[in-house]
Amino acid sequence: MYGCAAALPELHRRLTATLAAFAGTYQLILVNDHSPDGSWGQVQALAAADPRVLGLSFSRNFGQHAAITAGLDRAAGEWVVVMDCDLQDAPEEIPNLYAYAQSQQLDVVFGRRANRQDTATKQWAGAAFHRVLTWLGGPRQDPATGNFGIFHQRVVAALGLMREPTRAFPLQVRWLGFRQGALDVEHAARTHGQSSYRVGQLIRLAFGVVLAYSDKPLRLLVKLGAGLVVGALLGAVWLAGWLWFEKDGTTFWLGALLLSLWLLGGLVLAGLGIVGLYVSRVFDGVKNRPLYVVREETGDASGALNK
Repeated sequence: MYGCAAALPELHRRLTATLAAFAGTYQLILVNDHSPDGSWGQVQALAAADPRVLGLSFSRNFGQHAAITAGLDRAAGEWVVVMDCDLQDAPEEIPNLYAYAQSQQLDVVFGRRANRQDTATKQWAGAAFHRVLTWLGGPRQDPATGNFGIFHQRVVAALGLMREPTRAFPLQVRWLGFRQGALDVEHAARTHGQSSYRVGQLIRLAFGVVLAYSDKPLRLLVKLGAGLVVGALLGAVWLAGWLWFEKDGTTFWLGALLLSLWLLGGLVLAGLGIVGLYVSRVFDGVKNRPLYVVREETGDASGALNK
């Protein structure tokens, strides 16, 4: 939850109506990613009125995927649903996701937003990111799917073993394997709050995910270096022939030397920069810091599944 305090009463009402008729026993885990709009007060009120609600509030903003991890760490059900708080994904679709998982004997069913209601810019950015990630050799992901879906506890347990600091929930699920599928679901326009992701944040997130899930930039750099060596050898042969016939090549040699220095210097710096970014990811990993810190907790949904 971030920036959607106004949506929480309706979210709780629709989830309760759907799950009470469908699941019977359930728990609701609401993770407050240090939202500045009073979301935590709403969660405390919901937890006081409904024993099935467990609220977690972060000590600072750790990001959406860390919040998902916190919720999964506390989830005790055989099947777990992940969704955002803004009601763009309909709680009423949960029984359909479960029924599809049962009928197809799947461990994972993502909600596929066939008629996506996001802005054109956001849709274009998402599609471009997934194309680039696929080209770089990362896990394949349908741009029409996001975090919304239903996941068996065996998948949740496997996700719990993945504690790398760069989190990308749907890509991690794809990497795990298991029996996965997708089902077309209703996607509504956003009516509560605004997306907290800005262009700069999206670019940083995309860059971080690419570095975490693909080593293709390094391999491309090796191929580029090999190509430059071949090109340099061919150029040396051409220059030798040119000098043989022209005799006076002082000006040409100076220009060629200057351009070569600029080219090779730029490539070396770019290569060191890419390697440095990968090393920084390793550095973040070996620090072994917690993925999130819970400042406050409300409610006790641990026994809700047995009620």
